[in-house]
Amino acid sequence: MKQSRPPLVRMQYIDQQLRNTAYPNCSRIASHFEVSSKSIQRDIGYMRDMLHAPIDYDRKRRGFFYTGAWTFLPSATIDRQEAAALAATKKVLSQYQGTPYYEEVSRALDKVLQYLPGTLPGDDLLEVYSFEQPLSADIDPVHFARIEDAIRNRLMITMHYHASSRQEETVRTVRPYRLHYDQSKGTWYLIAHCELRGEMRTFAVSRIRCLSLKTDHFDFPDSFSIGAYLGKTFDQISGTEDHVVAIRFTPYQSQWIRERRWHPTQEIEEHEDGSLTLTLHVGALEAVKRWIMRYGQEAEVLEPQELRDMIRDEVLCMGEMYMFGKK
Repeated sequence: MKQSRPPLVRMQYIDQQLRNTAYPNCSRIASHFEVSSKSIQRDIGYMRDMLHAPIDYDRKRRGFFYTGAWTFLPSATIDRQEAAALAATKKVLSQYQGTPYYEEVSRALDKVLQYLPGTLPGDDLLEVYSFEQPLSADIDPVHFARIEDAIRNRLMITMHYHASSRQEETVRTVRPYRLHYDQSKGTWYLIAHCELRGEMRTFAVSRIRCLSLKTDHFDFPDSFSIGAYLGKTFDQISGTEDHVVAIRFTPYQSQWIRERRWHPTQEIEEHEDGSLTLTLHVGALEAVKRWIMRYGQEAEVLEPQELRDMIRDEVLCMGEMYMFGKK
């Protein structure tokens, strides 16, 4: 039966063998856990160098032994605040069950949490917090793993992608640059150069219907900057142009607008009446239009004129729909 265990479990076993004066050596311990001797060497080295365990080697008995009194306390390296932070992290992580890497990170935390001090505060420590469950889009773990592999190995991808804006499925060949997680939407996106469109595009991973890696490699451009790219996107929609957008919010709505950062390029100008003007540099006006319309008459586009016209036309169409029953 395989006995492989986390390093702390192996160290506990090594400590027990040393206390029983069994003179364990790396080969016997490695055989017990079915790991390499080098793994055990690292464990013993960590106990001796980092935890200051008084371990020495007896050449005649061909094994290790304690040269003095010492107590093995794995939790001694973690103070109460750090332990409480790990416990809180575990609770926060539970809100993201089903997202990529949840299982791996959760198991890693469990391995650490089992060694926390027994005197830690109970669950009441975290009773002052609550967390909203994110409405994450379903991600195919196979697709996610293949995309990650393609990015690391600079391999091109062919995929069938469902574009929600046109309600159609197209076949795309792309050069994958980055996987990006949007916290506000709970959605993973693939940032890639699309061969079909001849430009950078952002694809929702949940809308990829099928995907395969090609054998063709690509060179990652030195000119690409993820920060610069995201700086031109709004609501994960990008564009090739650079638009300066200015929106004036009423005093009522301004109190919430100034509470958060809406875009990396944003600038806020405060006005004496309590209103403010928010200025952004973005590439996609359609996404900004949808965002502004959430606020109705509490927000007015000052520039560009193109965006003002887009919102005016949308409002007129809505007026016709509600006034004349247009469907």
